[in-house]
Amino acid sequence: MKWARDRIALCLGALVAFAGVSSASSDDALTLHMAGIAPENPRAALHSLLEDPTVHLEYDPFTILVQLTPGTPANAVAAIIGGQVLDRFTLVPDLVHLSLGGGVSVNDAIALLSSPALSGAVVYAEPDYILRTCVIPNDTHFSRLWGMHNTGQTVNGVTGKVDADIDGPEAWDVYKGNPNFVVAIIDTGMNYNHPDLAANRWENPGEIPNNGIDDDGNGYIDDIYGYDFYSNDNNPYDTGHGTHVAGTVGAVGNNGTGVVGVNWQCKLMALRFLGSGGGTTTGAINSLQYAVNKQVKVSNNSWGGGGYSSSLYNAIENSKSVGHIFVCAAGNSGTNNDSSPFYPASYTNTNLLAIAATTSSDTKPSWSNYGLNSVDMGAPGANIYSTYGTSGYAYLDGTSMASPHAAGVVALVYGKNPGSPWTAIYQQVMSTTRPVTAMQNRTVTGGVVNAAAAIGYTPNQPPVLTVLSPSPGDQFVQGAPVTFSGTAIDPEDGDISNQIVWVSHLDGVIGVGANVTTTTLSLGNHYITPSVTDSGGASDDDFFTIGIVQASIPAAPDIVSSDEGNPGQAVVVWADNSGNETGFEIQRQEKVAGKWKNNTIVGTVGANVTTFSDSVGQGGWRYRVRANGSGGDSSWSKWMALRAARPAKPTGSATGGTIFIAWSDPSGIESGFEIQRQERVGNSWTNTTVIGTVGANVTGTSDSPPSGRYRYRVRTLSDGRNSQWSVWSAAIDN
Repeated sequence: MKWARDRIALCLGALVAFAGVSSASSDDALTLHMAGIAPENPRAALHSLLEDPTVHLEYDPFTILVQLTPGTPANAVAAIIGGQVLDRFTLVPDLVHLSLGGGVSVNDAIALLSSPALSGAVVYAEPDYILRTCVIPNDTHFSRLWGMHNTGQTVNGVTGKVDADIDGPEAWDVYKGNPNFVVAIIDTGMNYNHPDLAANRWENPGEIPNNGIDDDGNGYIDDIYGYDFYSNDNNPYDTGHGTHVAGTVGAVGNNGTGVVGVNWQCKLMALRFLGSGGGTTTGAINSLQYAVNKQVKVSNNSWGGGGYSSSLYNAIENSKSVGHIFVCAAGNSGTNNDSSPFYPASYTNTNLLAIAATTSSDTKPSWSNYGLNSVDMGAPGANIYSTYGTSGYAYLDGTSMASPHAAGVVALVYGKNPGSPWTAIYQQVMSTTRPVTAMQNRTVTGGVVNAAAAIGYTPNQPPVLTVLSPSPGDQFVQGAPVTFSGTAIDPEDGDISNQIVWVSHLDGVIGVGANVTTTTLSLGNHYITPSVTDSGGASDDDFFTIGIVQASIPAAPDIVSSDEGNPGQAVVVWADNSGNETGFEIQRQEKVAGKWKNNTIVGTVGANVTTFSDSVGQGGWRYRVRANGSGGDSSWSKWMALRAARPAKPTGSATGGTIFIAWSDPSGIESGFEIQRQERVGNSWTNTTVIGTVGANVTGTSDSPPSGRYRYRVRTLSDGRNSQWSVWSAAIDN
């Protein structure tokens, strides 16, 4: 402990920055704490910071959480970091909430308490992370934006369907937009002074306002907010269609005003080429050219008509040079763009996204164009509320309203990953649409654009650590090899078993990996605490004890499996953890009326033999093993129930809307079979469902799912342990 106190004395004398604070604060408590004076009331100091809109905390800078080994005095550990015990917990035994001394950062305190010198007193130390509610903006008319978040509310007299939307709040919980990412609104212009757009308007950084000079040398004088290619002037101002479109892409979010765009923050470049009677292809090309020259990577194009233009096609094609994605409306004539092309939506540029419209009930409005090969996806486009007029809002219909929903999602993903190639952004948006019946066979993806899936809304899930060996209570002869093995599977990172850290409270860190073998463990009972942490900082751990004993008594074997081989035969396998046994003894129990009974020694084998076969009848059985030695017998291994034999791959066929599944009966101890189904949706097998069970000796069943592609697998049910699942059957079309 002396080393620890000396170390903390050095920490107390230093100024340390708090990694949990992402922006500076004038809060007196934090300033004093960093200067070496701890706040009188850490909770009040934290609340002051949380209520400061200029500060974003990842964790409490004044406290940490610590789990102590049993019997360790909490006050003594708190004194090491110059703090006090604030809370003790019963739900997690020996967990305490400690304040930090002045000048001590969370990171330094954790490093100190995690040092080898304290490994016998502290199990772990970690930050007290800040948790927040899921994001829903406070914009006054947010409830009217069914396309962003549909709760089944009635909007403008139309009642919607729950979740028939782009999953805006789920996306915003991850990312709200890049304040420096520019989206070109190529349209009738934009009211860049609208109170819900002004904070997100693009302003030309290379131009000095109103000096009559083309400062940035792009050929346009005083083009502050973009350019008007319809009137050929530097004022692309308009209060109509383009303003409505701009609001859906990027109306300012969470500002207590009006509506919110897909991007709460971005830069909206106003490019006007349409008047009340339309505009020219030349104007459209000039607008796109202006955007590309300014390195803009996304444009919304809620317009169309006319014939095929190689010039416009080539302009769109060449915009790939800056990684530009051109998002456009599919058209409002209710026709199939595959057979009756509508441009620009029907151009075949690979950086073009053509967007159909959907309603608040996930249907296709009659007026929306479609096309299995030429329209990429749907987006909310009917009864859409957005910015309009000088400071107002309005409902409009059209694929013009659908396109900016998709453009907004593209900008959201691109803004979060500005260095990614346009092809990756394009594919991410295309591959994450939400399947919708109305878009099936009418669009390329068969779905509606989904902001949450596109931005990667899967919250970081913790890994699952499973200890395979040793078993709790196992004993090993001192000097004999002891192998610690386990698996750690993380939903995001996959198999991270090689990152498991094995720690003994007597000997410290034993090793790191899925399998760690040592021969140097000290005599005595060891508290083993394996743990693993994923790339997102989530972790899982375990706790068990093992004993290291003198060589005169053999170590307990580690039972590996107890499985059914041929029907009526049990095969028990164990690990020989001892070098001094004279043999092994095998014991069996039978499950009767739900209870394990009838302890029976079913046999013995000689030294170094690690398998045993036993004849059993129908029923539930389990086994355990112990080593015999000249100095006495080891403790028994853990019980392991007999696992039923695994069925072979099932077969199946479909007739008249019914699928028939059959399998072989490999087991003599089953109580029945369980059947599981998966459905093919897009390119993935999903919707895993247990469709039922059948009794013992039954080797077939039927299923009547909706039309689609399915596959099945089967496992044997047993009173002891169920078998592993069979291999999936071949795909079956119903």
